[in-house]
Amino acid sequence: MKIQNVSWLCFVLAGCMLVGCTPKEEDVHPKRRSSRTETLKRYMPKVQALRAQAQLRATPIVQGALLTEQDLKNFVSQTPQENLSSYLKSQQETLQQEVRSSAAQQATQKTAEQLDALRQEMLGALAAASSAEEWKAQLQTFATRYANELNALADTTQAESWTLPTAAQSRTSRENLKKVGETLLSDIEKKYGPVCAQKMKPVLAKVGDDYWLVLSSVKNPEELAQALEKSGKEADAAFEKIVAQYGDPLVSLSPESIAALKARLIESHQAVESQFEKLYGKDAVLKTRTIFEPYLTKADTLLQENGRWSETTARLEELGSEYRQAITALQVALNEELEQAISNAASNPTGKEVAAN
Repeated sequence: MKIQNVSWLCFVLAGCMLVGCTPKEEDVHPKRRSSRTETLKRYMPKVQALRAQAQLRATPIVQGALLTEQDLKNFVSQTPQENLSSYLKSQQETLQQEVRSSAAQQATQKTAEQLDALRQEMLGALAAASSAEEWKAQLQTFATRYANELNALADTTQAESWTLPTAAQSRTSRENLKKVGETLLSDIEKKYGPVCAQKMKPVLAKVGDDYWLVLSSVKNPEELAQALEKSGKEADAAFEKIVAQYGDPLVSLSPESIAALKARLIESHQAVESQFEKLYGKDAVLKTRTIFEPYLTKADTLLQENGRWSETTARLEELGSEYRQAITALQVALNEELEQAISNAASNPTGKEVAAN
């Protein structure tokens, strides 16, 4: 304990003695200002300031953790990056590609058959021509028909490439969707924990059922896209709600985030140091640092590890509790030292014993 704190106490005690020895107001010359009043005026603000300091010493300087769960949450996204609408959209595009590919294959086969029939017809007509003029006319006729049929087949192929899937294609697509959903569920479990994945199973099952029902009922590709978009948005909302309520995401902080959190810890402890210096002196500040430095090291190690949100926050809270208890114990010890100093000062008003110490 610094001597200056004890000196102040001696100063106050001496002042009180002076006040006690000062004559009463009525015993003083009427025209002369009371020495008692003058003494009170001089020492009362100092007494009140010391009393206020004593009240502050009785209050814990550290009320809670220096780094809270909310501080950590600012660096960990609680909103899922995945969305089920894109998962549905991807499956829709895959299905549409399969439909187009199937339609294109059918159109190619149909085109080959029609052109072969036209070629055979043309060869027969040309063989039957009785003159060069007739042969030339037949050739021109078939060339025109050939071009017209090619254009018609091209138009038909383009139209059929946007047709709705067949029942078989729909069943296959739904099975594929189910397999993709199982993979997605596994990813959700890894990222958000088993409880969240379990809660997501009914949502993914409904997505599959909605998808199959849409495929069996819509009349054109536009309706298919609109229906799947609606189903995807509903699934996204359900997913986000489940993650918010049951998610236990992995905490993986960047070096920049870790540095920012450590800076937050240091700033908070510096505020604690400032309070200790005001109440107990500079020597007390050094004692707080011996408590804070191990806490900072452990917190840094924790923040660099990849763990579940629940585990990380629980360990962070535990470290914060250890720090708070140690700081409070230091405050109690310093208060006890101060009480002892007050007792010594009271028994040695001249302050010789204290000064000797």
